[in-house]
Amino acid sequence: MTTPRTRAAATLVALALLPAAGGCTREERALPEQGAIVLATGSDLSSSGIRQDLIHAWEKEHGREVRIVRLPDTADGQRSQLLAAGQSGNGGYDVLNLDVAWTAEFAEAGVIRPWATQLDGDFLDSVAKTVEYDGKVWGVPFNTDAGLLYYRKDLLKEYGRPVPSDWDELEKTAQDVADDYNRKAADEADGHHKKRPTMYGMVAQLRPYEGLTVNTLESAWANGGDPDATSFTKDEQVGALQQGVTDLKGRLDSIMPHEATTMDETESRRWFADGRALFMRNWPVEYASVAEKLTPGEQFDVTQLPARRSDGKRTSVLGGQNLAISAGSKRPAGARSLIEALTGPRSERCLLERGFAATRESAYRESAEAPRCPPRGGAERGEHGAAGQPEPRPDTRTLHEALLAAEPRPRSAHYQTFSKVVQLGVSAFLNGRGGTAIADRLAREADDALGGRGGPATRRPADDG
Repeated sequence: MTTPRTRAAATLVALALLPAAGGCTREERALPEQGAIVLATGSDLSSSGIRQDLIHAWEKEHGREVRIVRLPDTADGQRSQLLAAGQSGNGGYDVLNLDVAWTAEFAEAGVIRPWATQLDGDFLDSVAKTVEYDGKVWGVPFNTDAGLLYYRKDLLKEYGRPVPSDWDELEKTAQDVADDYNRKAADEADGHHKKRPTMYGMVAQLRPYEGLTVNTLESAWANGGDPDATSFTKDEQVGALQQGVTDLKGRLDSIMPHEATTMDETESRRWFADGRALFMRNWPVEYASVAEKLTPGEQFDVTQLPARRSDGKRTSVLGGQNLAISAGSKRPAGARSLIEALTGPRSERCLLERGFAATRESAYRESAEAPRCPPRGGAERGEHGAAGQPEPRPDTRTLHEALLAAEPRPRSAHYQTFSKVVQLGVSAFLNGRGGTAIADRLAREADDALGGRGGPATRRPADDG
């Protein structure tokens, strides 16, 4: 028999099960969130850099703690740990700091939850694409990146050469200047001067890890490849891929040291900063480290990557990191509040001021007032530069133009398999084991990988950096 008491109890149960505004249940809204917000990241946010300063500012304002969980150093290690924790439900993470290439895979795996609202129009269009998948938004852009061409400004001036505008001009300039430089160095050594290190024309990231995939995509796009294409097996895409891989091999054989096949971002930067390369393809984040050995604006500078032959367009792969809420978070409201604070207009301007590429258009506009950035941490050195000193960074206009022209990597839940296919195939070709049919085979295997229909026949131990 139904009584007033049982009817009241049933009503309370029904109310508790009703969905609440913003995607939270009544129970989530009614009960205060407990414990620290747990942020999982592969970058060291426990240093005194600007990102940690922004986190401290949020903690102070909200009276809550953010606990940072440091993931493995390698990209493969970070991805594997986050996926395993998310799928098992045992990670305890609230906020995930994700590589921009992981959005589709993490969304498809159910490891992150939709952001529930659209991004505002202040985010750069190319950057906003990296959090979109299957018609939904899955996070918020945190910091971004675009490939840049680093060049020895002093040596180009000494040998009367302009900054190259396209890849053909770069290769000729690199060859000529390096030859003249090394000939002069040899003559000086004969005169009992200390021999200078051998100068190569260029260095880049050609080790079989994500950097090789990035360089391959940029080389294919420079030869007419379409960044938005969903297939690599169409005639024009096969041709662009074939010429792009051939160009990489040609540069390796003519203007690069063979050691480039073992280089990542850090090692290639060391070669350039030590005076062993005239040009370097690398990310803006390496600028401050180069500036520790070479004087910015005098000995070196940066510009956009060289233009492609057909239409003069300059394009690079878009890099960076996005923040997303873990699907298993027990503190989604706090996680959302933290992400909104770290990616807001003021925070993005502060990131730019302190050496990162910002994700918002407003960060690149001149402001009447300097941003009120949080005070620096107390450690002797943060993410870039000594405490109390402004970090050297690329010219804002150059960086902004490069970001506007940059394109995301293929957005697929199977991107990691695709990347491994590219790494294995191109690495074999660069080391003389691929044969001339590499492009046709690579195009077919790349399409299969993106569609989830296959992968590398041979897998190597994960060594992504």
